[in-house]
Amino acid sequence: MGTTRKGMLNVLIAAILWGSSGVCAQYIMENSQMQSPFLTMIRLLSGGFILLTFSFLHGDGIFRILKNRQDIASLLLFSLVGAMTVQLTFLMAIEKSNAATATVLQFLSPTIIVAWFAIVRKARPGIFVCAAIGTSLIGTFLLVTHGDPTSLSISAAALFWGIASAFAAAFYTTYPSTLIARYGTLPIVGWSMLLGGAMLLPFYAGDGAQVVITGNLLLAFFYLGVIGTSLTFSLYLKGAQMIGGPKASILSCAEPLSSAFLSLLLLGISFTLPDWLGTLLILSSVILISLDSRRRTKTA
Repeated sequence: MGTTRKGMLNVLIAAILWGSSGVCAQYIMENSQMQSPFLTMIRLLSGGFILLTFSFLHGDGIFRILKNRQDIASLLLFSLVGAMTVQLTFLMAIEKSNAATATVLQFLSPTIIVAWFAIVRKARPGIFVCAAIGTSLIGTFLLVTHGDPTSLSISAAALFWGIASAFAAAFYTTYPSTLIARYGTLPIVGWSMLLGGAMLLPFYAGDGAQVVITGNLLLAFFYLGVIGTSLTFSLYLKGAQMIGGPKASILSCAEPLSSAFLSLLLLGISFTLPDWLGTLLILSSVILISLDSRRRTKTA
């Protein structure tokens, strides 16, 4: 399998698993009396610990980055603006509006990334990439709103947090490429999660007193920490390294598609015509990205 296909596969698997982790997180919050900021903190701390442990056992040299002050500063910035902020801003957007509005606003990130590459790096997007941005945005909108624009709730606060979430997602996708190339995916993602979770400790550590834990919730925690956090974020950034930030961010639109299909299978929620149209548009964006990669390979 070529590098481009492997990168696309990594991102798509990550996006699909993200969809399942959203359902898992909702189950945990509904059954444990846990608030979203506290769950975010636990998710980051556990995911970071798991990744760093696995990376250490793999012999990656997880402490090498601590010898370079400039890279430590870059890692702290990535942990703050990337790992922590991308989750908190999304949760704040949901709190100030609803999940549909937050999702639509966060998926402005592909446009932000493509614009950044075009302006700063002078990398003009091809016709297929531009078309993929359009189909992914419209598809996401149809899928999360079911074709009903009134389901969106956009106040000034919701707009602020939603756009902040989009910029944070764009930063998370593009910023760590140099660090990952130097130290590897697992150490960087692991440290960023551990540090991001640690930054939340002073504010939310006391919120765990009222949390109710059962056997099923422990299994859900395990899935969210190992599969929904450690594996997904590692696969996504590894894939982004292979195919570039713009394409990775577009392909991540498979997340709401995965969530919708899980709701269809597990919760019995029916698909309407806008849902199916949104599904087709999101799938077409994947095809367009594949066509762009083939075109670039032929012209290289």
